[in-house]
Amino acid sequence: MNNFFFKIKWYGKKLSNYFINKKIKNDKTNFKKKLRLKKIFLNKKNNFAYCRTLFNVPSFWNFIIIKKKKKNLILLYFYSINYFFFLPLPTKFTLVNFDKSLNNFKFSFFYENNFYKIFWKLFKIIFFSFTKVFFKKIKFKGKGYYIYKNIRNTIAFRFGYSHIKRIYIFYSFVKFLSKTSVFMFGINFFNISKASFLFKKTRPINIFTGKGIRFTKQIIYRKTGKISSYR
Repeated sequence: MNNFFFKIKWYGKKLSNYFINKKIKNDKTNFKKKLRLKKIFLNKKNNFAYCRTLFNVPSFWNFIIIKKKKKNLILLYFYSINYFFFLPLPTKFTLVNFDKSLNNFKFSFFYENNFYKIFWKLFKIIFFSFTKVFFKKIKFKGKGYYIYKNIRNTIAFRFGYSHIKRIYIFYSFVKFLSKTSVFMFGINFFNISKASFLFKKTRPINIFTGKGIRFTKQIIYRKTGKISSYR
C-alpha cells in the first residue's frame, strides 16, 4: 500500500500547486483589465502599447468633432462637396488633439493590435485617394481609325473591324484632345488602368509600320522588313 500511494504522489499533481497556479491566472486577468482602463503599459505578449499617428486633413475637407460623455465616444465627421466619412473613437483607449496651424489630428492609442494598424493604413489610402487624380493619355495611328463617345460614357471605335467595338467606363472621364489622342482621368487608379489597357489591346502596335494604339510615354522600336535581293 505504501508503494501504491508513493506512485500516486509521484505521477499526480499536488493540490497546493494547482491552487497557486489558479490564483496567479486570476491575478493576471485582473491586472490586464485594470491596465485597459487606467494605465499605459508596453508589453509584446499583452499587445498593450502607446503609439501616436498623425493624420493631415486636406484643404477642401471639413470636419466636426462631437463628444458624447454617456457613451464615452468621440465622433469625427469629415465631409466635402461629394463625400463624407463618419469615424467613432472610444475615449478610454484614445486621445484626440487637433493642431490648427498644421491642420492635422494627433491620435494617441493606449491599446494597439494588427487590426488597428491595417485599419489606419487602409483608411488613409481611401481618404487621400479622393485628393489624387490619375490619368492616362493614349494615342493611335492608322488610316480609317475613328473613335467617339456617347451619352452613356462609353467609348466606341472603328479600327478596321467589320463591327463597332465598345468599352464601358463608369467611374472615370474621357476627354478627346485631338482626332488621334484620348485623355482618360479619374479618382480610382484601378478603373483607369483597366479601361486604358482594354483600349490598348484592341489594336496592338505593328512593329514594322508603327500603326496601332499606344501610350504617350511608351517607347516603340520599329523593325525593318525583309529586303528583297532582286530589286
